[in-house]
Amino acid sequence: MLLSPFDSLVWFRDRVERLWGMRYRIEIYVPAHLRNHGYYVLPFLLGEHLAARVDLKADRKGGVLLVQGAHLEEGQDAGRVAPSLARELRRFSGWLGLGGDVRVVRKGTLARLLAAAVG
Repeated sequence: MLLSPFDSLVWFRDRVERLWGMRYRIEIYVPAHLRNHGYYVLPFLLGEHLAARVDLKADRKGGVLLVQGAHLEEGQDAGRVAPSLARELRRFSGWLGLGGDVRVVRKGTLARLLAAAVG
Protein backbone atom coordinates (compact mmCIF):
# COMPACT_ATOMS: atom_id res chain seq x y z
CA MET A 1 0.00 0.00 0.00
CA LEU A 2 1.31 3.44 -0.93
CA LEU A 3 1.08 5.88 1.96
CA SER A 4 0.52 9.60 1.76
CA PRO A 5 3.09 11.69 3.66
CA PHE A 6 0.10 12.78 5.75
CA ASP A 7 -1.12 9.26 6.59
CA SER A 8 -1.39 8.78 10.35
CA LEU A 9 0.99 5.81 10.12
CA VAL A 10 3.89 8.01 8.99
CA TRP A 11 2.79 11.40 10.31
CA PHE A 12 5.02 11.22 13.40
CA ARG A 13 8.42 10.98 11.72
CA ASP A 14 10.33 10.16 14.92
CA ARG A 15 8.07 7.14 15.53
CA VAL A 16 8.57 5.94 11.94
CA GLU A 17 12.32 6.10 12.40
CA ARG A 18 12.17 4.35 15.78
CA LEU A 19 9.83 1.53 14.67
CA TRP A 20 11.00 0.90 11.09
CA GLY A 21 14.38 2.59 10.86
CA MET A 22 13.12 4.79 8.02
CA ARG A 23 14.22 8.42 8.16
CA TYR A 24 11.31 9.82 6.18
CA ARG A 25 11.13 13.46 5.16
CA ILE A 26 9.16 15.38 2.55
CA GLU A 27 11.75 17.07 0.36
CA ILE A 28 9.56 19.48 -1.61
CA TYR A 29 11.30 22.47 -0.03
CA VAL A 30 14.79 21.01 -0.42
CA PRO A 31 16.74 22.18 -3.48
CA ALA A 32 16.75 19.42 -6.13
CA HIS A 33 20.50 18.80 -5.93
CA LEU A 34 20.25 18.18 -2.16
CA ARG A 35 17.31 15.73 -2.17
CA ASN A 36 17.96 12.17 -1.09
CA HIS A 37 14.88 10.39 -2.44
CA GLY A 38 12.89 12.87 -4.50
CA TYR A 39 10.40 15.71 -4.53
CA TYR A 40 7.26 14.06 -3.13
CA VAL A 41 8.06 10.57 -1.93
CA LEU A 42 5.48 7.99 -0.86
CA PRO A 43 6.41 5.12 1.48
CA PHE A 44 5.33 1.63 0.40
CA LEU A 45 3.90 -0.57 3.14
CA LEU A 46 4.24 -4.30 2.42
CA GLY A 47 2.82 -6.46 5.16
CA GLU A 48 4.14 -5.00 8.40
CA HIS A 49 7.17 -3.31 6.85
CA LEU A 50 7.89 0.00 5.20
CA ALA A 51 9.68 -1.78 2.39
CA ALA A 52 10.41 0.96 -0.13
CA ARG A 53 9.73 4.55 -1.10
CA VAL A 54 8.91 5.99 -4.50
CA ASP A 55 8.96 9.47 -6.01
CA LEU A 56 5.93 9.61 -8.32
CA LYS A 57 4.65 12.06 -10.90
CA ALA A 58 1.42 11.81 -12.88
CA ASP A 59 2.08 12.67 -16.52
CA ARG A 60 -1.54 13.34 -17.43
CA LYS A 61 -0.74 14.52 -20.95
CA GLY A 62 1.23 11.34 -21.64
CA GLY A 63 -1.23 9.17 -19.70
CA VAL A 64 1.42 7.50 -17.56
CA LEU A 65 2.53 7.36 -13.94
CA LEU A 66 6.24 8.19 -13.79
CA VAL A 67 8.34 6.60 -11.08
CA GLN A 68 11.13 9.13 -10.84
CA GLY A 69 12.89 7.26 -8.07
CA ALA A 70 12.46 3.88 -6.37
CA HIS A 71 14.41 3.09 -3.23
CA LEU A 72 14.48 -0.20 -1.34
CA GLU A 73 14.64 0.07 2.43
CA GLU A 74 17.51 -1.60 4.24
CA GLY A 75 16.93 -5.27 5.06
CA GLN A 76 14.11 -5.73 2.53
CA ASP A 77 14.10 -8.37 -0.22
CA ALA A 78 14.00 -6.63 -3.61
CA GLY A 79 12.73 -9.79 -5.28
CA ARG A 80 9.67 -9.72 -3.02
CA VAL A 81 9.13 -5.95 -2.97
CA ALA A 82 9.42 -5.15 -6.71
CA PRO A 83 6.49 -7.29 -7.97
CA SER A 84 4.20 -6.16 -5.15
CA LEU A 85 5.10 -2.52 -5.68
CA ALA A 86 4.60 -2.89 -9.46
CA ARG A 87 1.05 -4.17 -8.88
CA GLU A 88 0.33 -1.31 -6.49
CA LEU A 89 1.69 1.28 -8.94
CA ARG A 90 -0.49 -0.08 -11.78
CA ARG A 91 -3.52 0.11 -9.48
CA PHE A 92 -2.59 3.65 -8.41
CA SER A 93 -2.12 4.70 -12.03
CA GLY A 94 -5.60 3.43 -12.83
CA TRP A 95 -7.04 5.25 -9.84
CA LEU A 96 -5.45 8.46 -11.15
CA GLY A 97 -7.16 7.90 -14.51
CA LEU A 98 -3.90 7.07 -16.30
CA GLY A 99 -5.06 3.67 -17.51
CA GLY A 100 -2.65 1.66 -15.39
CA ASP A 101 0.43 2.68 -17.37
CA VAL A 102 3.64 3.00 -15.35
CA ARG A 103 7.14 4.01 -16.49
CA VAL A 104 10.16 3.69 -14.21
CA VAL A 105 13.08 6.09 -14.51
CA ARG A 106 16.23 4.26 -13.44
CA LYS A 107 17.04 6.14 -10.27
CA GLY A 108 17.35 4.48 -6.88
CA THR A 109 18.30 1.10 -5.48
CA LEU A 110 15.05 -0.57 -6.56
CA ALA A 111 14.59 1.07 -9.96
CA ARG A 112 16.10 -1.66 -12.16
CA LEU A 113 14.09 -4.50 -10.62
CA LEU A 114 10.93 -2.41 -10.45
CA ALA A 115 11.26 -1.50 -14.15
CA ALA A 116 11.49 -5.20 -14.98
CA ALA A 117 8.49 -6.00 -12.78
CA VAL A 118 6.41 -3.25 -14.39
CA GLY A 119 7.32 -4.63 -17.81
